[in-house]
Amino acid sequence: MDERSKRYYVIQDYQSPYPTPIIFHKGEDVEVGNEFTDDPDWKDWVWCEGEHDNKAWVPKQYLGIQANKITFIADYNALELSVTVGEVLNIYEIINGFGMAEKPDGARGWVPMRNLSRIKSSHS
Repeated sequence: MDERSKRYYVIQDYQSPYPTPIIFHKGEDVEVGNEFTDDPDWKDWVWCEGEHDNKAWVPKQYLGIQANKITFIADYNALELSVTVGEVLNIYEIINGFGMAEKPDGARGWVPMRNLSRIKSSHS
């Protein structure tokens, strides 16, 4: 396991509404639409439309303003993973209520943190 990651059990199934990779690249200009307000646990997500007809919810933390343009300050993949109770995931980043997860088979994507429970290690 990567030392930067933490291990979590899936405690509630999650079916991804966005199972296709939607990738934005650092420096890409985007148009920003509405802010996500349907769930108080998922703050600071905004709808973005970019190059190649990319459209996805994006954490505000990935965006910057340069010369009156909204631009990605880092690469971002909007892929969400579907997970089932009992799976064990490595979480590499937690942002706005979601964790960047990796399954044992190497599949990576975002999963809601409310569907996970941290596995306590003997070292933590």
